[in-house]
Amino acid sequence: MKKLSECLQGAFIAILASPFILAWLPAIQAMLTGKVSAPYLDSLFSSFRQLSITLGSTLLVVSSVTIALGYASVQWPIVGKITASALDAIESVPAILIALFCYAPVSGYLAGHSGSSSAFVSLLVFVFAAALTTLPEALRGITLPLGDLYYRKYSLSFRSYGFTRSRILTVLLGTHIMKDAFKRTCAGILLKTLVLDCSFGFIIQLGFGSYGTPAHASPGALIAANRDALFAGGEPLLFWIPVIPLVMISMAFLIMFDDGKAKEI
Repeated sequence: MKKLSECLQGAFIAILASPFILAWLPAIQAMLTGKVSAPYLDSLFSSFRQLSITLGSTLLVVSSVTIALGYASVQWPIVGKITASALDAIESVPAILIALFCYAPVSGYLAGHSGSSSAFVSLLVFVFAAALTTLPEALRGITLPLGDLYYRKYSLSFRSYGFTRSRILTVLLGTHIMKDAFKRTCAGILLKTLVLDCSFGFIIQLGFGSYGTPAHASPGALIAANRDALFAGGEPLLFWIPVIPLVMISMAFLIMFDDGKAKEI
């Protein structure tokens, strides 16, 4: 029954996260052609494709750095103290400000270039900003349970068999406890990056007004561009079409996050 419940939960999460898959299928876009304008459809599908790339890139970067720093923090406590101090300082700054500060040095380049080069630079900058904002919580999510396993439970047992510290940590990283902690950490990274992406896109689009769209394609920017659809005479559907998939995706990440937390407890 437990396996059946896990399979059903996995299927439900896959359904909620399906907008990411549908955004890459031209047949789905062709089915909607004629029901809404072609430029709107192009913006809708490209924004969710961009969001999937952004989330995947950020998850890859942050998870890799988190595992490396988490391992090093337990292996060498001085590294953990220095890292914790640096990340505490970063965490004290609001995420949206970090994103804006990261974009400031390249704003001239983005304004003077268009097309793929501008979009690529924008992606790199945003992934860097998202990594900075999500790394503190992600590192705590890995380092705390790993340190607890090492210092309180298994260190003496492994050492009695002649295991080195590095070997012990490598073994502990493969335990079910750490796998559940990593799952929860990944869900937290995805959720925070999703919120930052949409918030940043919304704010930047407000700055552009009706004069264009930012290089950072985001469902949040599309929502901001069509916010007047809720006013009298507008088409509310244009506002709600990107909102509903975002709610579904957020629910999928929340379920993953809460499930990982429950298993960790």
